[in-house]
Formats: sequence, C-alpha cells, structure tokens
Amino acid sequence: MKHLVLLMALAASACNSEPREGAASPEPREPNEVLVTQAPKSSAPLVLPMPKDQAELDRMILAGYTPHGNHLHPPGVKKCPLAQEGSEAVM
Repeated sequence: MKHLVLLMALAASACNSEPREGAASPEPREPNEVLVTQAPKSSAPLVLPMPKDQAELDRMILAGYTPHGNHLHPPGVKKCPLAQEGSEAVM
C-alpha cells in the first residue's frame, strides 16, 4: 500500500514538470517538403505486342486488355500513342 501511494505521488509530480531539453521533439516539416527517399513510380507500357498464342490472348482480354489493330492496350488506356493523328480512340 505504501508503494502505491509513493508511485502515485511520483506520477503526479512527473505530469506537472516541464519537458527536459534532452528529449526535444523533432522539428516540424513544411507541408511542401518532398521526401527524397521515395522512388519514382514506373508506369506500365501503353502498347503491348499481340501474343501469338490464342489462349494467352484470351486470358489477356479477360484481364482487361483491349485489342487494337496488331497490338494490345492495358486497362485504362483511352488513346493509342501509335495513332498517326492521335485522335484514334481505343475501344
């Protein structure tokens, strides 16, 4: 019981004391500061060659790839970078 009273008194005095200088908190960063440790993300190719195996082509189409002429486009590509005018849409 004496230990409990002593422990409570020690805890109460620790809460009222100011933080030590040796335990400094890290300096706040500016919001616009960019971390240098992040690696640049690589993007997937926008054009893939048409596979020679029909079964592999079927699997790629089921995975969301779009056949377009003699090549494939991954899911999410809306325009073909190989189009002459750049206005040819991928459907």
